Amino acid sequence: MAVTETASNIVKHAREGQIVGRIISYNGTLGIEVLGLDKGTGISSVATSMRDGHSTSGTPGQGLGALSRITSAMEIWSNPAGGTILRFEVWPKASPALNGSAVTGVVCMAKTGETACGDGWVVLEKDNRVIVFIGDGLGHGPEAADVMRVAVDVVEKYPDLDAASLMDILHGALRPTRGAAGAVAVLKPDSRECEFCGVGNISAVIRVAGKGHSMVSNNGTLGHHIRKLQQYQYSFPPNALFIGHSDGITTHWDLAAYPGLESRHPAVIAATLFRDHSRGRDDATVLALRHGMRGRI
Repeated sequence: MAVTETASNIVKHAREGQIVGRIISYNGTLGIEVLGLDKGTGISSVATSMRDGHSTSGTPGQGLGALSRITSAMEIWSNPAGGTILRFEVWPKASPALNGSAVTGVVCMAKTGETACGDGWVVLEKDNRVIVFIGDGLGHGPEAADVMRVAVDVVEKYPDLDAASLMDILHGALRPTRGAAGAVAVLKPDSRECEFCGVGNISAVIRVAGKGHSMVSNNGTLGHHIRKLQQYQYSFPPNALFIGHSDGITTHWDLAAYPGLESRHPAVIAATLFRDHSRGRDDATVLALRHGMRGRI
């Protein structure tokens, strides 16, 4: 019902849109996160639109209010000139208690026409560390997806390593494959630091108080040739925002163009960047993570 209502709103109020879902897990309980993305005229007043009986399309006006009652953690970001992003969670029972030191939002989509996505990602929390991996297997389709399965398995096997050591193991593990671009960020809440090591066209930025600091990746291809494998240290204080993406997302985006977006749930941020900056001719992944915001991966 919740997804049907989301789709109905897109049809009624927007020229085009997408619905994106992913499985989320908290404390061993599985749920679903749903994102509704559209490029319509936006909502002039979200608070007004949530009231039962309010409608701009001649319907009874029960949609958003009812949706908030049958889902968890519903959030709407809308710009009258730039469309709407709707996010909610659905759980088999009550929403489980929040856990962890970071909350993640991600959109990972295959190139149009492909049956498998050649991008991959994983976020792990262990011993006061948050390990983030984003990768892009060379090419598209099932063979690129196979590369990412190998890469994610490696990251999950070695969560205790620093970023550069983990990337070195990834480099060796991917030698039999077609190779990949990839990046590892190790976030350390206690020391308020981030270790980062990237190879190839994976872009990453840390944003603090509205200002961004781009992170440096090395030239080369994991599994084939790397000129230099260097780890960099960055400050990552509480409430800092990490955003990383594959080259299926353009690099010419600016959160300042979206009033109020930077303070929203990372999934809303990731969905907005995907909606507006996907190249449309490649696999595309964008991942946003906020430090110090207790939540779900």
